[in-house]
Amino acid sequence: MASRPYSCDTFVVLPPLTDSNFRIFGKNSDRPANEVQEVILVSNEHTSENKDFVQCTHISIPQVSTTYRCILSKPAWCWGAEMGANEHGVCIGNEAVFSKIPYESRENALTGLDIVRLSLERCKTAKSAVACIGELVEKYGQGGACFHASANFSYGYDNSFLVVDNEEAWSVETCNRVWAAKQIKEGYYSMSNVYSIEDDYTLQSDNLEKFAQDNQLWNSKEKLNFAETFQGPSPCTDARLKAGRKLLETLTQNGNFSVFDMISILRDDQAGICVDDRTRGVRTTSSQVSVLTTTKNSLFNACHLLTGTPNPKQSLFKPFIFLENANLGPLTVSTPEEITSQCIHPLYSAHQKANWKTVNRQRLQNFEHEEIMEIINKLKSSNTKDDARLETLFHNSVETEIELLREHPSTV
Repeated sequence: MASRPYSCDTFVVLPPLTDSNFRIFGKNSDRPANEVQEVILVSNEHTSENKDFVQCTHISIPQVSTTYRCILSKPAWCWGAEMGANEHGVCIGNEAVFSKIPYESRENALTGLDIVRLSLERCKTAKSAVACIGELVEKYGQGGACFHASANFSYGYDNSFLVVDNEEAWSVETCNRVWAAKQIKEGYYSMSNVYSIEDDYTLQSDNLEKFAQDNQLWNSKEKLNFAETFQGPSPCTDARLKAGRKLLETLTQNGNFSVFDMISILRDDQAGICVDDRTRGVRTTSSQVSVLTTTKNSLFNACHLLTGTPNPKQSLFKPFIFLENANLGPLTVSTPEEITSQCIHPLYSAHQKANWKTVNRQRLQNFEHEEIMEIINKLKSSNTKDDARLETLFHNSVETEIELLREHPSTV
């Protein structure tokens, strides 16, 4: 059997290829197998700790006057996030890319995960998030450890980003302190751990050409091809990028691509999108699907589904909606004591302790399907009424998932 391609993926499908003209975003986060991701809700309030400066993973930068609430899926050991969404319906996922500019010799700077979180905290639209990503990359650069020391992953990486809201979608690719971006105006798009923007970008950093020339990567005779110029030696190939896009092509043919289609892509281990590679010590550690309406709803116009645990084939996608009093609860958040040891949170622990040979997976899937359908039907309705249950929807779903898993304790 051929080895699975090493990579992770972010996807978007746009109207008119989707059910109810939704915009559907999805991402698998493939990280070290022993790394725990937590799902957290970030307040828009500024305290004494973050009023003037923000302490990111390796450096602190000045705070801005206004920030927004975010739901984030993030490695428990660091400040930044692999993916997330904010209260204005902006969704961002990042991918590692490996450039010709050495990473290991760079000083501490922002990581790609920091840039995801900062952009979600600071931006009301996808377009402004693209500008924010570019500004952060140019001003602070990218550098510093991308993995916890316990993972034994010594390399670092530059980053690409897929940025989506209910009006626009953008791909942004970076190399150290330069970047390029292109708008995705129709159809579908995916990105993986290889550069894919060629000369079709519409926005770029002011110093792009000079940076490429200074590093003897571009001859200035034609428009700079970002992918050809900056793609360096990489542990990844474009195999998963091609596999993901093939799945998108197949599942959009009927013009009714749904949230369940996106979930099925993230659960596809045959194409290598869902990963559990113990040999290389890599697995899908968390997943997100977001559904954005293109028409304003009186109560909410987006729903975000996150797992917060490894392997989307056995983890449930649990819905969250940004209502005024929305509350995630504590069950997907690691306490400081746990972060210094195993980083586990209660939901992660329940997955660890379950006997998966006896777990009734169909029962779990039925529960997930019912929860998601209820919310999708509300998104389709123009007469959504305020429902206090929705404020704790994610927490309630996590509680049920834990209860179902505890019915099948491991005997080991």
